[in-house]
Amino acid sequence: MVQTRLGAVEVMLLGGDKPPVLFFPGGHCAASVDCGWSIYTSGGYGIVSFSRPGYGATRVGQLSAEEFVPAVAECCDRLGVTQTAGAVGVSFGGMQAIHCAVALPGLVPRLALHSCAPSTHAYPDSTRQALLGPLVFGPGPQAVAWSAIARLVGSEAGLRRMVASLSTRPLDDWWHTWSADDRARARELFRTMSSGAGFVNDLRQGRAERGDYRHLFQTEVCCPTLVTASRDDGGVAFRHAEDLAGTIAAATLVELDAPSHLFWIGPARAQVEAAVHEFVATTA
Repeated sequence: MVQTRLGAVEVMLLGGDKPPVLFFPGGHCAASVDCGWSIYTSGGYGIVSFSRPGYGATRVGQLSAEEFVPAVAECCDRLGVTQTAGAVGVSFGGMQAIHCAVALPGLVPRLALHSCAPSTHAYPDSTRQALLGPLVFGPGPQAVAWSAIARLVGSEAGLRRMVASLSTRPLDDWWHTWSADDRARARELFRTMSSGAGFVNDLRQGRAERGDYRHLFQTEVCCPTLVTASRDDGGVAFRHAEDLAGTIAAATLVELDAPSHLFWIGPARAQVEAAVHEFVATTA
């Protein structure tokens, strides 16, 4: 826990042979939940992962991504983090990574956005998701919802059901490509997820009326940027990646073969690792 002027911020630190990345997890994930940071640790990078406002033990109120940047900077200063390999955002964490890239250019030499939303386009992608999200994963009901999900994924059928909801491809087309370890990682992910007050805060920032605001900050990103996404992602539509790559000046879009939103689990993980390695090498 790091006490900042804006309040307490939960940070997970992992050492590495290479400079750390500032990592911003997606929705329902606190700092310690692996929603992709292991791709970077496997490449030798350190990790400074943040529980964004409303998640984990972070207590800063319902700050927007822009408002949370000073807390990120203060955490880095207090932890002695003066050099990084860049900022990484996953899913809803992309907003925070973008704002850090814009506001802290001296600390963020490059940016990576994996399966991120919202973009200029609103998120969630459907009216049904937008209406059900606060009802199921709001601060009150979310504990009950995640408790039920944790029980559900205890069975193979339940895990298949949860994973299938994050893909646009029929599960039987690709489930066999996941090893027993992959399935265990997915099960552990669902069991450690929690929404707190963070998910409704994310939803608020993803509304359609804030599209111009998000577009403005996307156009202000000056550092080299890697955008990865899959057309088979059932959690985030591919159009967000296209929008991010089209509005960020120095962006490169890499289309993944990942069959679901969980791009860091399964064979497609190697594709992401290769994309990250090439991106860092060409922007060094």
